[in-house]
Amino acid sequence: MVPPKKLKVALLFAIQALLLCFAAFCMFYGQHNFIITSTGILAIFAGLALVRTTRQVRFGTPLRGKPTFSVKPWQWLVGVALVVILAVSYAWLLHSAAPSYKGGLVPLWSFLAATLACGAWWSGLFIRWFVWWFR
Repeated sequence: MVPPKKLKVALLFAIQALLLCFAAFCMFYGQHNFIITSTGILAIFAGLALVRTTRQVRFGTPLRGKPTFSVKPWQWLVGVALVVILAVSYAWLLHSAAPSYKGGLVPLWSFLAATLACGAWWSGLFIRWFVWWFR
């Protein structure tokens, strides 16, 4: 009789292999279809989550509780303010571009600066969330 721990590890390895084969199939045959490719990527992520679970089952590492999410409320407010600034600069860019673009380069540069600042800030917040989620 096989011990239950070894059976569980073997089952998890089999599911990982099936998920990765499914992901490879989706990536190979769904090259020009966004939904199939996205399904393959999600299968890869699910396989990686199973790898982590298998390691915890196999080596018996104790599960630690997750630390609290480290993004503070003022950081969300700064992100929302940057989105508002981005929307205003986009409206200014469209307003100056409507009558054959006589506004100069200031609206364009303000839109580019707002895009870079907003993208950098929100990507930092999402990276913190991603690291917290998979810790």
